[in-house]
Amino acid sequence: MNDMFSSTKAGHLTQIVSTAILGQLISSGLTPPDPTTIENYGHLIIQALVAVVTIWATVRKAFQRPQVVGPDASEPGKAEPGKDGTGKDGTAKGAGVTKDGDGRAQ
Repeated sequence: MNDMFSSTKAGHLTQIVSTAILGQLISSGLTPPDPTTIENYGHLIIQALVAVVTIWATVRKAFQRPQVVGPDASEPGKAEPGKDGTGKDGTAKGAGVTKDGDGRAQ
């Protein structure tokens, strides 16, 4: 423990001066950057997030199973019209149809 501190007056002064210089060097490195630098870092972070999300979506889409669309979609069980929430013509049940059946809103 005594090896860390000098026992002479010159050693004390040297330690004080070196500590002050080291403190100045560290504190000058810790000063906040100017607003332009902060803005540039912000843009880099946003670009990195967009890249990660884009890559994630692309990989997710690549591993997605293809979806069958059209009349062959219900091939295995030949679902009846209206069982999936649509009418016989493929529109949603009750969509745009009034009690008169003319399609005009009342």
